[in-house]
Amino acid sequence: MHATEVAGFALDIEAEQQKVEWCDLMIWQFPLWWFTVPGILKGWVDRVFAMGRFYGNNRCYEAGMLKGKKALLSLTTGGSEDSYRKDGLHGDLEGILKPVHRGMLEFVGFSVLAPEVVYAPVRQGIEERERVLTAWGARLSRVFEEAPILVGGY
Repeated sequence: MHATEVAGFALDIEAEQQKVEWCDLMIWQFPLWWFTVPGILKGWVDRVFAMGRFYGNNRCYEAGMLKGKKALLSLTTGGSEDSYRKDGLHGDLEGILKPVHRGMLEFVGFSVLAPEVVYAPVRQGIEERERVLTAWGARLSRVFEEAPILVGGY
């Protein structure tokens, strides 16, 4: 709160905060790591999404300071799509991503779009990878037309 009040963030953190405030859409690209984002990305959130700057004083979720902006997770997994179903080996991917969708992104006001998931890219051939990249490009060309998802029924 103090750093927010006195513009006292370290220059690198301030620069990252300004990027988030500037963007209309934030995309996080990462490999699913122990059922969440990699530690380096979580550390970035811990430093950049500062109280007073992005949340606080009853400014969270639908009243969050980043309301009107969209966020999208673009991730890869080690396992197959079948392993991330409710009855799959790892369980429901929607449930796995809920703490990130709700607890990080929606908490500061982002509207969350459906994640872009590439299952087990290491097991894909060239043709499948090209298909995935073409589909991703097509999605990005109209991403601002997408409606947000409801995270956990909220």
